[in-house]
Amino acid sequence: MLALRRQPDASRSLLRRGSMLPALAISLLVVGSCLALVLDSLWLKMARRELQTAADAAVLAAAGELASDELLKVDPDRELLALRARKVAANVAALNRAAGKQVFVDPLIGEDVRLGRITQHENGTAVFLETDQNPTAVVLLAHCGRAQGNPVSLFFPHLTGEPTGDVTCRAEASINNQVYGVRPLDNAPVPALPLAILESHSDPRRLETWALQIEARRGQDRYRFNAETGEVERGQDGIPEIVLHSTPPGSEEEEEQRGNVQIVDLGTNLQLQQVQRQITHGWSWRDLQDLGTELRLDQGPVQLRSCERIENTLNHSLQEMIGKSRIVLLYSATGPGGPNGVTSAEISRLVAGRIMDVKSGQQTLEMVLQPTVINTRLALVNEDPFASSTQFQNQYIRRLSLTN
Repeated sequence: MLALRRQPDASRSLLRRGSMLPALAISLLVVGSCLALVLDSLWLKMARRELQTAADAAVLAAAGELASDELLKVDPDRELLALRARKVAANVAALNRAAGKQVFVDPLIGEDVRLGRITQHENGTAVFLETDQNPTAVVLLAHCGRAQGNPVSLFFPHLTGEPTGDVTCRAEASINNQVYGVRPLDNAPVPALPLAILESHSDPRRLETWALQIEARRGQDRYRFNAETGEVERGQDGIPEIVLHSTPPGSEEEEEQRGNVQIVDLGTNLQLQQVQRQITHGWSWRDLQDLGTELRLDQGPVQLRSCERIENTLNHSLQEMIGKSRIVLLYSATGPGGPNGVTSAEISRLVAGRIMDVKSGQQTLEMVLQPTVINTRLALVNEDPFASSTQFQNQYIRRLSLTN
């Protein structure tokens, strides 16, 4: 007896196969859309990270403009400082890109750059208070968006329905002048010179002190610094200067003849090449190892070995520093003169100055220095943002930092 076999219905098989194609297409569309969303999301995340970096750079530059040499004048133009801060913020932002788009910050008053101070809320938290009265903080918004004409382009506009995306980042920076010391980092030396200047003197004949020439404004005003060219020029700028001169050989025992500037030993043992290195590059953490890798004055003056006889071998190194802002020390007392001018200096304060001129061909050092304002992240400060103490207030040095 023959066994009967039923042939498969070809039309049924084709029907089943055909019914799977729409489902597969829908699945691929869903997976593709999800993948597009993930890729676009990652792209926007990267754009936001780049935009935040740009915003941080812009807000630090803006906050730095709030503390400039303008503050050392008798009647500083604070509106000019605010204008500079907003302008610098926009310019620095425009130098950066996020996802290939130029970053935008609106410098107009009331828009993306807000100036103010960090104040204490009733609940004890720190809050930003917008004010034009002596601002010490900046809050900034940076954009890559359609409203600014620089949106972030997305990869799959046909799948997501969004051809571009908007990204905005906030950054905040502040300056703190409650400075009591400095601390270099591994690859960041303190921008400082190994020089100590006479702060004051009980002898009324000693007029060439920082207190009289700079803070009492008795110094001459013969030089000015052109920030656009980076050059020192002849002319007045409203900021007094002090003429520094070292002690002539053989005059160590004559108080009236002693100089008003000394080279201090900060890990150099007063060796010429090491002193020249510090003049050019600043103080490294190795230089301050004997002081615990930092120089701080919150516990009182610090006694340092020094040399009051500075011959013209350092003239070239100092001439190379003309026009550059650097931290310098003040000393309130000095020891008796020793062989080759080696003595000691009692360091009382940290200030900042800019070398305006160095006299060459002299047996002793003679140069003109003007006070300046310097912002550095290497300053040691009172971390309490609400501290009202004037003990460590420093009109020449400020720590610049992000306070997001």
